[in-house]
Amino acid sequence: MGKWLFDIPTDTSKIRVRIRGPYSTALTKLFLEHGFEITQPSPKVCERFKFDSLQYLSPHIDIQAKGSRASIESLERLTPTLKEILFKNFSDVIAYQEPYAKNSIWRGVVTQKLKDGYIVRFSINQEGFLPSEEARQQYKEGDLVVVEVKGYDQKSKRILLTEFISIPGEFVVLLQKEIIKASRKIKGPRKVELLDIGNILRPPGWGIIFRTSAMQASLDAISDELKSLHKYAEEFQKSLEKIPAFTQIREGINILTVIFPQNSKMTLDKIRSEVTPTVKGHHWIKTLGKAPSLLIDFIEELGCNYKSLNFEELSRLAVDFIRKNILPKKGDVISIHHIKPTMKRIILGPAKIIKAQNTDDGLEYIMFRRFSSGSYYDGINAPRESGDFGITVAREGDTKLLTAYYSMNLELKGIYVNINTPIEIYPHSIRYIDLEIDVVRTYENNITIIDRKKLEKYLEQGIISRELYEWAIKKAEEYKTWLETHGLDYANELYEIAKEAIEEEFLTP
Repeated sequence: MGKWLFDIPTDTSKIRVRIRGPYSTALTKLFLEHGFEITQPSPKVCERFKFDSLQYLSPHIDIQAKGSRASIESLERLTPTLKEILFKNFSDVIAYQEPYAKNSIWRGVVTQKLKDGYIVRFSINQEGFLPSEEARQQYKEGDLVVVEVKGYDQKSKRILLTEFISIPGEFVVLLQKEIIKASRKIKGPRKVELLDIGNILRPPGWGIIFRTSAMQASLDAISDELKSLHKYAEEFQKSLEKIPAFTQIREGINILTVIFPQNSKMTLDKIRSEVTPTVKGHHWIKTLGKAPSLLIDFIEELGCNYKSLNFEELSRLAVDFIRKNILPKKGDVISIHHIKPTMKRIILGPAKIIKAQNTDDGLEYIMFRRFSSGSYYDGINAPRESGDFGITVAREGDTKLLTAYYSMNLELKGIYVNINTPIEIYPHSIRYIDLEIDVVRTYENNITIIDRKKLEKYLEQGIISRELYEWAIKKAEEYKTWLETHGLDYANELYEIAKEAIEEEFLTP
């Protein structure tokens, strides 16, 4: 039992994980190694892992990945274990957790009556909106009410609540609304059959939603579970009478957005390669678009079926081809995706590539950026004036993004060293996770580390691991020393390299 009075009634003796998206093979292997059970696996995963029998029970942890991100839903009691696995295995992974637990149930207090519903404070620090259509009766300020967290409305920026409690099981969800529904993934005759069964078996005053796992469940299993859930519901309702306000009555589901930056993608590549032939850079290339993705699918298919081929050489040629034909080149205008650990995306630019070169450490871009006038530049404390420009250096895999700021009279206004996860290059942009802590050379020629407390806050909130926190602090100290000893010379060298291109830019209206 957790910090709440009730757990969601599901058997977690063996934790089940459902995984969808480009990380399926690597994460399946990882979670199997940690003793988890894979449920509702894709046909390709079944083939690769040679699962003898398919498991179709509902997941306790549901992972849906797309691009560099994964959206994860996890039972509250399992979230600490999930994050421990992620932080232990992926050095730069970011795991942002929404500040509410979906389907959690609380005893709240009505604090305000609105035209279309009620504001309900359900914990000391949180309140939500209970729409009139989700309330079982009319309330006045000060009334106690039992509510379930339904979700979050992005438009109004409010947590949404309902009085119609749901009780999820393995195959069905019991709901305090007299409705019969089925998962969108259940279709055809099976859906018709389940809806008919639901009308016969649902307890009086309750409705049923059939989960995806009901596709494979027997009538006896569904019937037994409905009886068990109804009994749970009766015990649950009896317990409500003496529960004080701001009490969490039942656990919910944590919603996490997880980003796998470059180092994490390389780890995923390594794990996947232990299961099936994997092109180096597989998980990065999968985010570049359909054509590159199909190319590496083809190369990996060859690796599976023709063991005599030199897979390593084929992989290298494929990656070189993608780099030469997909990634930005000199003269291209790109954007800089500056992503916060809170998932806020700030797009910097436009940035024109005035020099692109291959280095031993990866592709490097030197970019020209114009700035608008008004106010001051954050960090370097220099005034923003008409004609100001910047030279930004971004190197593939680098853990810093350096920008030197200049006036139209070529006066160096300051240097900003942004500390981030390794820079990743995409067809029209570069991307990284900004770790907040930075090193600057200010307008007054002071060199200092700034925003350390913001990084500390991410650690306290469990968004980053202690390993990543300590790594970022160490990098800040290294870059501070570098800026003190080499920063000014580097800025001058940078300007000389870019001088001709910059002059051309100023001649361009």
